[in-house]
Amino acid sequence: MKLALVLDFDGTITTKDIGVEIVKKFARPDWDEGLRLWRAGEIDQRQLMEWEFARLPGGRAAEMRKHALAEADVRPGLAGLLELCRANDVPVEVVSNGMWFYVEAVLEREGLSDLAFVAPIPTYAGLGAGAGSAVEFPDDVETCDRTGLCKCARARRLRSGGRKIVFVGDGISDFCIAEEEADFIIARSSLKDHCVVSGIPHSEFGDFDDVSRELVALLSA
Repeated sequence: MKLALVLDFDGTITTKDIGVEIVKKFARPDWDEGLRLWRAGEIDQRQLMEWEFARLPGGRAAEMRKHALAEADVRPGLAGLLELCRANDVPVEVVSNGMWFYVEAVLEREGLSDLAFVAPIPTYAGLGAGAGSAVEFPDDVETCDRTGLCKCARARRLRSGGRKIVFVGDGISDFCIAEEEADFIIARSSLKDHCVVSGIPHSEFGDFDDVSRELVALLSA
């Protein structure tokens, strides 16, 4: 079986949601009003992302990067999983609705600068008239009104040659790709709960050794 692997970042590659840690420490005090609006169903995930990004201080980018590195522990087994993928011609892409700067920083620290990834880019445009958009996306990234960066579109890009998509994730921004594009889902946390409630077939993981075992079984199928 020919496979491609799509990995979420926050709460999947890392044990914490690093974006949440950045917002809690650096965003303006009214950032949590956006969270309240989202929980009430008054704004969607993309609007929540834009709300939070708009409240980040551009002048503290170096501090935010340093804090992200201090908070980011990588889930065990990632290096072994990536080696397994290299040995079996399984392309891998990290697809995140977090922030580009800390995804890049953590992957670089882990010696994974060559690992393909996409993520939104905070512009630090701020608030008020003429502030502009609080977020940009890389040129080749399709966006989604529901979540921001479209993870489904990234999966479709990897299907060349009849590859099946294995998706590994944990959060709400992963629901769409799990529902619509992934052939095999390896989940934890709220994504796992969503799969259970929605009757979506899936496997569970605690670390990337679990993911490697699932991948070996699929490659042998």
